[in-house]
Amino acid sequence: MKIAIIGAGNVATHLALALSVREEIVQVMARTEESAQRLVRQIPGDAEPVTDYSRLTPDADLYLISVNDDAVASVVDSTPDFPGMWAHTSGSVGAEVFQGKKSRYGVFYPLQTFSRDLPVKMEEVPMFIEGSSHEAEATLCALARTIAGPVEIAGSERRKALHVAAVFACNFANLMWLEADSLLADSGLSVSFFRPLLEATLGKLSTMSPRDAMTGPGRRGDLEVISDHLSRLPEQQRRMYAMLSRRILEIYHPDKASEIHI
Repeated sequence: MKIAIIGAGNVATHLALALSVREEIVQVMARTEESAQRLVRQIPGDAEPVTDYSRLTPDADLYLISVNDDAVASVVDSTPDFPGMWAHTSGSVGAEVFQGKKSRYGVFYPLQTFSRDLPVKMEEVPMFIEGSSHEAEATLCALARTIAGPVEIAGSERRKALHVAAVFACNFANLMWLEADSLLADSGLSVSFFRPLLEATLGKLSTMSPRDAMTGPGRRGDLEVISDHLSRLPEQQRRMYAMLSRRILEIYHPDKASEIHI
């Protein structure tokens, strides 16, 4: 399969690296020549770096749009309806962004957090597929199975549910690590001490539900510990701690939740 990658950021980089093992990346399109060249240098073959839609090849089998979510519609509007398949990699943008503008299209969404220079085990990454037809769906599923882990069909609404849940599970969790890092730095400590704790917490999910895995003062209903913690925190972190503790109490000790004032 001849593939044109539109985008050169984190997701585009990891997908291009994985796909280039089995398929032919013929073009990489990016906003700057530097970005396009950087990705081209990382993949085998003779992919052409381009920065102008007028230079986009008309002969690719797949045009994979891997740009910021709010830029997907602009790419779709700015490109011709070439005969090949069109797909974007967004979890929050519906497939309807292609309707009336592209004949064959779909979604190729990897459920993973990507940083350009950190390796990812793509063979373990779940891939969620949507297609404009059974043929489009089958083509994208077959391609996904060559590089990814579980491959699932997911319409736009199901995929958006995945995306918002992933923000809670990944981005908001990472924010908590950032806050923890700030608190530890004030005491001359390192967040690296938390690595075994975080790995053990994540490891629990292989054998129990998040509800059963919960521990800590909120899970125990220990209002004295919560109150002591709140007294030690600056205002912004105090509000976050109070809001999250109250939510935990609502789940496990609803009779105590009102004791926490946000």
